[in-house]
Amino acid sequence: MKKFALGDVVNSDKGRRGVVRAAFRSRDGQQFYAVEKDGAMDYLEEDRLTPAPRVELAA
Repeated sequence: MKKFALGDVVNSDKGRRGVVRAAFRSRDGQQFYAVEKDGAMDYLEEDRLTPAPRVELAA
């Protein structure tokens, strides 16, 4: 089961934040995500990603 959905904001293990644009499985069954960061796509394993904390803005 996928841990992240399309459009989710995630942090990589290197501390960079991005948006999930695609999810797919490798031939070995490992879950990968295409994460957009500053207009570039990174393809990362699921275990290298964590959900980005949501920031609540005051009105």
